[in-house]
Amino acid sequence: MSIQTVVQILAVIIILGMLYSLWRTTRAYGGLIGAGLRWIGLGMVVFSLEALDRVLGNLSYISSFSSGNPELAHNIVLLLALIFSGIGFSYLTKVAK
Repeated sequence: MSIQTVVQILAVIIILGMLYSLWRTTRAYGGLIGAGLRWIGLGMVVFSLEALDRVLGNLSYISSFSSGNPELAHNIVLLLALIFSGIGFSYLTKVAK
């Protein structure tokens, strides 16, 4: 097993742990606030995944899927994280109404 595979597996384990912890924590809030925090947290997890992937460079996970243009793949992941965060903030604005 190569070092790249080990690093990728560890990154996936960390991300899954973050998602599990986020899901369990936001269930305590419930309702719109819990849903908003869940979406914002999901966006933060995707931001963290993207930042970790950029730091790893050649050992990265996202870049291994996009052999042609890794910058485009990173930008798509950033856009996805922004969308998740936007959905979460949209839920939180509904609470104030």
